[in-house]
Amino acid sequence: MKALGWFAAVFLAAVAQVTVAPLFPVAGAVPELVLLTICLAAAFSGPVPVMVLTPLGALMLGMTSDRDPGLLLLAYLPVAVLGALLEDAPLPLGHAARSYAMTLGAGLAARTVLAIGAMLGGAPAAFGALAADVLLPGLLVDIVLLTICYVPLRLIGLEGSGFRLQRGRYFASL
Repeated sequence: MKALGWFAAVFLAAVAQVTVAPLFPVAGAVPELVLLTICLAAAFSGPVPVMVLTPLGALMLGMTSDRDPGLLLLAYLPVAVLGALLEDAPLPLGHAARSYAMTLGAGLAARTVLAIGAMLGGAPAAFGALAADVLLPGLLVDIVLLTICYVPLRLIGLEGSGFRLQRGRYFASL
């Protein structure tokens, strides 16, 4: 049942990314709702749902918008990598700090990949305007939306999960 809920959340985020998010730009940037949903799944469900939801979210958003699903997949992959790196980092970070750091890093990486893809597709290469008009406002919007979603989920008692995969063993005994 939880898997169906995450699937529905990513689907609704992809639809809202195309229909609702462009109506509320902040300094030219819109929130990455699919990315935020994947980050929330990473924070509250662990790595396995993220590994399933990342390609599904990229495919759903690619089908509902004019973006390339392969480029979206490359943009959203840092969620899993950053989640694993922050979990194993020697820094004493709490669950909330890891979630915010993962969202900031993944948001920066996603917007950079999407901007480079747009520049390769013919958009002007204005890196100063990209940083001032897209990256910083977009990250700010993502952090505000993450707070709006994360804090109530913690307040209702939802516990965050770790981001460790169970290590498998290889047995060569035949």
